[in-house]
Amino acid sequence: MRITLKSVTVAAALAIATFAGANLASAAVGVTFDIGNVAVGYSDGYYDNDHNWHRWAHPADARHYRAAHKDQYRTWRHDDPKHKEG
Repeated sequence: MRITLKSVTVAAALAIATFAGANLASAAVGVTFDIGNVAVGYSDGYYDNDHNWHRWAHPADARHYRAAHKDQYRTWRHDDPKHKEG
């Protein structure tokens, strides 16, 4: 019984260490926002330079783009019928 309890304790400690390591590794991996890939920004997302639509991943990305590129930011939604471009 003493050996079984010791084995269970060691197995649990290994499982916790593995889980904690996996969480730290996944926290280190992230997606970064490349403001240079935005062709036109809208309140609900942006078109990239290849004309693919993306939603803003974070509200801070939209604010940052709007502050840096006022001439390329539209305050309306990209599909607003009142603001058809081109």
